[in-house]
Amino acid sequence: MAVVNDVSISGTEIEEQVSNRVLNDPDPFLRAFFQDRATAIKEARQRALDALVNSLLAAAEAKKRGLSREEFLTREIDNKISAPSEAEIRATYDANRAQLGNAALETVRPQLVNYIKGQRSEELYSTLLNRLKMTNSVMKNADVNAPNLAPGTVLASVNGQPIRIEAINERMKSYVYKLEMRIFAAQKEILDRRINDLLIVAEANKRKVGPEEIVRTEITEKIKPSTEAEIAKFYAENKERINGDLAATRSSISTYLDQQQQEKLEKELVNRLRAGAKVQILLKEPEPPLITVAIGKGALRGDPNAAVTVIEFTDFQCAACGAMYPVIEDVLKSYGSRVRFVIRNFPLTRLHENAMRAAQAAEAAKAQGKFWEYIDLLFKNQSALDVDSLKKYATQVGLDRKRFDAEFESAKYDADIRRDVEEGEIYGIEATPTIFINGVMLTEFSANGLRAAIDKGFARKLKP
Repeated sequence: MAVVNDVSISGTEIEEQVSNRVLNDPDPFLRAFFQDRATAIKEARQRALDALVNSLLAAAEAKKRGLSREEFLTREIDNKISAPSEAEIRATYDANRAQLGNAALETVRPQLVNYIKGQRSEELYSTLLNRLKMTNSVMKNADVNAPNLAPGTVLASVNGQPIRIEAINERMKSYVYKLEMRIFAAQKEILDRRINDLLIVAEANKRKVGPEEIVRTEITEKIKPSTEAEIAKFYAENKERINGDLAATRSSISTYLDQQQQEKLEKELVNRLRAGAKVQILLKEPEPPLITVAIGKGALRGDPNAAVTVIEFTDFQCAACGAMYPVIEDVLKSYGSRVRFVIRNFPLTRLHENAMRAAQAAEAAKAQGKFWEYIDLLFKNQSALDVDSLKKYATQVGLDRKRFDAEFESAKYDADIRRDVEEGEIYGIEATPTIFINGVMLTEFSANGLRAAIDKGFARKLKP
């Protein structure tokens, strides 16, 4: 898996650690995939089919009521979830104390509340689906795991709307790749630690001291206790995410800052040691799958015949999307029209209350040819995406307000937005931003990562 100064590290040396790491992961699907890949994929394909059936059932019922699927699920599930009682929180804490690392109740209270609410959400969703299956026509036509299914095979239908084999095949590409990447990440982290240990031992031998002496002089002795000013500054910058006042959290903040110092010193040490060593890593990252991603009715710019197409599924209230957007803009400038850029909607409505309205407004702006100018304002003002603000931005970019207001308020583009979300789910999208470059999902969300992915897209196009 790696060679360090002519010393080989084999897969068997880290196999047990990797296995322990993966098999102790809380995700049962990852554990199952690691232990029996073929069986896990079969079960995942069936779950994917069931999920598409359930999605169509919810969409059909929502349409009957004149709602979007997200609005329907919010009314039927989210609005019916009651807050857990103190007794329920305490009971869940006691039952899971070991898994929580014996952390104090108050430090894990938000996680416990979310866990209990999540269980209630699943129960309500299951009850709702059972009811919908009784009032809608659901037909199962073929086994999703049958061998040699012909292209176009209808696996199931909901009220006559078919689910074909291609939808499952596309969805599984991303699913399998994400699991492979998580196992790779565990392998890479453990391999890196083994490489670092070998380098520290080599440095210790060079200095004729024990390895612990290197750690003490290069790391432990250089850690400076956090000052009151540093603790107060960290609390002030992060108090919205911290449960408790400064006095109650001072000790845990100090520990966290010390850990950050230690990690930084460790990184600096191993970087110095690696610079002076011969390190060859042979562990290969999983090859990302090629997914057939449609442009749909997405907003686009660039040459329609460009060799590379970048398609982003975004949520205008998503902080990560807001941070990535100027990075994308800056990178794409150097390619000009040689790269076509497409934005499709994926509002995470159950996380962001204004995401759907922002998507509706962006579509109305697109209808007047001002999509890019309009979303610049959305990403720059993510904390102000209420209806009045969305209309104000329309005025600022020079839209015909009468037409904009009419289309925005009539939900004229809801069907297009829902289609984006439904197709995004088929591609395996679970979070935003999700970006595809010629059908390959971006994994490194940085300027260098995006540029490298685009250049690879050009290289693939140029191959005979």
